[in-house]
Amino acid sequence: MNLQEILNTIRENASEIYQQRVPEATRANIQEVGEAITDPNNAVVANEFMSTLLNMIIKPVLHSKLFSNPLKQLKKGKKPLGDTIEEIYTNFIKAETYDPTGSHLLQRSLPDTKTVFHRMNRKDRYKITSSPEMLAKAFMSYEALESYLATLINTLYNSSELDEFVLTKQLIKEALDNNAMKVVTVADPLLSAENGKEFIKTVKTISGDMVFPNANNNAYLDAQSADDKALITFSRKNEQILIIDNATEVSVNVDVLASVFNMTVAEFNDTRKITIDAFPDPDVRAVLVDEAFFQIYDDLLTFREFENGEGLYKNYYLHVWQTLAYSILVNAVAFTVASDEDEDGTVETFDVTYSLKTGVKSSNKRKTAIEGGAYSTTLSGVKGTDTVTVTMGTETVEEVETPIDITDEVYDADSGKIMIDVVTDDIYITVA
Repeated sequence: MNLQEILNTIRENASEIYQQRVPEATRANIQEVGEAITDPNNAVVANEFMSTLLNMIIKPVLHSKLFSNPLKQLKKGKKPLGDTIEEIYTNFIKAETYDPTGSHLLQRSLPDTKTVFHRMNRKDRYKITSSPEMLAKAFMSYEALESYLATLINTLYNSSELDEFVLTKQLIKEALDNNAMKVVTVADPLLSAENGKEFIKTVKTISGDMVFPNANNNAYLDAQSADDKALITFSRKNEQILIIDNATEVSVNVDVLASVFNMTVAEFNDTRKITIDAFPDPDVRAVLVDEAFFQIYDDLLTFREFENGEGLYKNYYLHVWQTLAYSILVNAVAFTVASDEDEDGTVETFDVTYSLKTGVKSSNKRKTAIEGGAYSTTLSGVKGTDTVTVTMGTETVEEVETPIDITDEVYDADSGKIMIDVVTDDIYITVA
């Protein structure tokens, strides 16, 4: 549908006053149509035009020109009534030895049911202003009108779509920071073809293991402390999603990667692989997750408008409410880079220990960090009188093993962020 058809569609469905004052659009009378719509004495006509345009016409028509969140396909649609989603999984049960006496006949065997709740956590508003002068100038030609409409609509939707993309990627980092993903270390596939081959081999191994019921590929026990029974689950090949950053995809053989999922490259690219620009965590090269890992629901998507009669302009608002969460009840594995910094032949796992005074919290709850990888967290609740100390490893001072204080190099007191680019030993974070 072109703009001439859009104008006439609006007119055909408009009020009698609108139809009387606005002529049918042709290729030659765009300025005449514009003058009728933007006539100061026809304010009701201009309002009707813009309201109909934004709420009924533009969204489907110009959608092809909008930025599309690459991770949008993982959303679960519109959420039912209420602001909470209850996710339920019933675990596998253990077999019992046959008892010919039937002595346990009346005993109860309750299922191991695991439940997680997800609440709405995004309420964003996007605002853009239109004035009679801007609208009048837009009717100079069909090209000018199209540019004006694209500015209005694309600005609103692109802004929301980009934020949704960033928030979805951020869920991966939050899951890692909260021990909610299994972490598998790999040699950086960006550094050599050999590393790329080993990366694909590792992905293939994990993908194959996910097909079978086990607790190897989820972090349920680490993500919560209320339940000590492992989560036994599986993910069929067609339920697995590989999210990979652009640089890694360029470095590895996509043909071989597609074969891991028994698909052609076209099928793999369209359904099971999602390429993004980069992960929020610089050490992550890819994640392999069950398609149910992302629990993202749309709660509200609506336009509203407000006219300022004194200032002679109108504000248009796009409201976006969503529930953005991840699941700890499914398989989820992150492939992170590591390196043997001390060249001892082993990539080690180091402890991260927190000693925080009451009221201080760390955004990263992970208790381990990989040698050669990065570590970051943000401290909240730190007061000006508090002392923050970050140490990594020890050194011998006068024959005594003394922690190495790296606070000045890694801690930003203004933002509360701790950023260690390369982990080489155990980390201790103290706030006293």
